[in-house]
Amino acid sequence: MSTDPPGSDPPLRLAAVDDHPFVLKGILWTVREYAPWIEPICTATSVADLLAGGGGTADVVLLDLDLGGAAAEADPSANVRAIREAGPQVLILTAEERPVPVRRAIAAGAVGLVLKSDPEHLLIDALRVARTGELAVSSRLAHALLTDDDLIGHLAPREIQVFELLAQGIGRADIGRLMDPPAATSTVDTYLKRAARTYRSLGRPTYNAYETLQHVIRDGHVDGPGN
Repeated sequence: MSTDPPGSDPPLRLAAVDDHPFVLKGILWTVREYAPWIEPICTATSVADLLAGGGGTADVVLLDLDLGGAAAEADPSANVRAIREAGPQVLILTAEERPVPVRRAIAAGAVGLVLKSDPEHLLIDALRVARTGELAVSSRLAHALLTDDDLIGHLAPREIQVFELLAQGIGRADIGRLMDPPAATSTVDTYLKRAARTYRSLGRPTYNAYETLQHVIRDGHVDGPGN
């Protein structure tokens, strides 16, 4: 049964993108049970299919960051921008709890974050806010992932490039020549030491390059092996 009295909210046209059909069905069930004023107009497993199916006319699009299949090739930030260019607000709905990927989505134009682990009614609350264009979050954790500066080690682009190569199993002696542009080994060491200091300043101990890499992966600056 809906928790909203009749007429308490103006109609909202909703679309959703997720590569798991049961998630899309769960979204439809949630809005039917909690918010009959929301009209689902389109669901799809890729942004391209969503926009081709009329999803660009929605007020808000729920977008998963990690799409599988053919849609996995698309950059999440590019997906956000494509939807925003079509008109709808974008609200991220994801199981991702690494701060860097979700902040990149916000920087690309998404209006907020809903975690899949949060209760269903918090999704409805976030949709209410998202339609206005204000920052919408589903919980304290979602808010922290977007706003808490102490939650993330802020790294320079060249530092991230070093860790991208390190995560691929490339030895420190070879990283410099593979960077773009190349760097001396001593410069690579400087980047590694600087990143380590960044994490230690946040109270996250690191005593070598590979321990620092674990923090970098945990924040989402780079993907770990197998991702």
